[in-house]
Amino acid sequence: MSSAAQPDAVSLPVLQAAVPGGIELLIVLFIAGLSLIVPLAVSVLIYRDATGRGSRHALAWAVGAFLGSLVVWVLYYVVRDEVGGHSR
Repeated sequence: MSSAAQPDAVSLPVLQAAVPGGIELLIVLFIAGLSLIVPLAVSVLIYRDATGRGSRHALAWAVGAFLGSLVVWVLYYVVRDEVGGHSR
């Protein structure tokens, strides 16, 4: 019998491809939560301020603040004295 040496099978490293779990999942959920909660809270504040000032476009300001984020927030802060008929 010939005893030809057969090479050992080469084991490749297992690549991890999974759904985040543990601390990674908490970080992802925290960032996702902040990216929805902060714009929603600011939109509510802008809506309440605009309605308090008598603006006919309070809903438009709120939607714009939610979708446009920082740009609309700064724009509203700059022009809020001119929004509506009276100031608070």
